[in-house]
Amino acid sequence: MVEKELLQLDLENFSKYVEKRRLHLNLSKQKFAEISKVSTGEITKIINLNKKGVSLQSFYNIAINSGDTIANARDSVYSHRTFELKIPVLRNRTQFGNYLAKNIEVEGKNTFEIIQAKTNISESRLTEIYYKNGAPDPYELLLIEKAAGKKPGEMMKDYIEKHPIKKTIED
Repeated sequence: MVEKELLQLDLENFSKYVEKRRLHLNLSKQKFAEISKVSTGEITKIINLNKKGVSLQSFYNIAINSGDTIANARDSVYSHRTFELKIPVLRNRTQFGNYLAKNIEVEGKNTFEIIQAKTNISESRLTEIYYKNGAPDPYELLLIEKAAGKKPGEMMKDYIEKHPIKKTIED
């Protein structure tokens, strides 16, 4: 499958997951939105597939606030994706690059190159996430968490709590 098809399947599975959680709790869309801390409009857009993708904030808030775990949400939404990490093969560095790796990076763990190699997230996409204005998809952050040896949702929770989305009038 190409990435565009995978993203569409992510969205379709997330829509099914949200509706399943809502029905499991026997709640209206409005009540489900209240408990999940996601707007009713956002819940409706997710269920009706009127979104371009799965947002990190919605994924986290719906899973956690509806009483589920990130690992279970991951398995439901991303059942068609693999979370197997690759063995990193690092690029050769210059003498100065090796010096920086030994003296600056934290014991050589979790560098950009290692995360990229383990997760197989493209270098351009990882650069967008690390250095530009790109936000990680939940799938990407779950892979990064796994590559860094974290529990599912550990970094996601920390990031969401430290960088909440500011509500707009449309929400």
